[in-house]
Amino acid sequence: MRRQHNDALNTWILASLLDLIDGIAARRLDQCSSFGILLDVIADNVLRTIVWIATISEACRGKQTTDGTSPNGAAVDDCMTAVCIYAAIVILEWVTFVSSQAMQTSHWKKEMETGQPPAIVRSVFKNGFRNPAGFFAVYGLFVAPLGSYVWHSARQGGSTWANEMLPERIVVILICLSYVGRGLSAFVELWMCRNFFRVVISDEADKKKQS
Repeated sequence: MRRQHNDALNTWILASLLDLIDGIAARRLDQCSSFGILLDVIADNVLRTIVWIATISEACRGKQTTDGTSPNGAAVDDCMTAVCIYAAIVILEWVTFVSSQAMQTSHWKKEMETGQPPAIVRSVFKNGFRNPAGFFAVYGLFVAPLGSYVWHSARQGGSTWANEMLPERIVVILICLSYVGRGLSAFVELWMCRNFFRVVISDEADKKKQS
């Protein structure tokens, strides 16, 4: 939010690498635990939420007329659109977190692969995300917020070493691909939320019948 764009990018890369390393280390050292899994998911959500908030800040920065006194109508509309979209993504991620944890079993990812979900959902979870669909979905989850932040920062005159090293066309392609991957993730998240609420409603209906 202080427009330290390179520091923000480097921090995001470091956090993502540590997220990868701690999972590998936990499996290699046989230190996996339910608490560790929960903490890992919370940390991922917190990281993405912070980046989305920073993105909203960048998207709404300088949305005023040249005299700086009154908001420009079109600019305010752009700002509100960004707020609604990015806030909806944050809300969806946390509702999905609650839904997945409420239905948590020791093999819930395996159940996603082999159970009743649509084929596209099973393909994302197949082999613990280690497949093209899973990689694409995770890529969208993590790169879409960062890509949005970089994009809006550049529009406000900010720059990162990624902008300077890569041609603009490559940056745009990477960001667009992340949006497609984020759309795939959103489909999976919406199915998980729908499935959770369907189970809750079904349980309530069963209780009423029994009473």
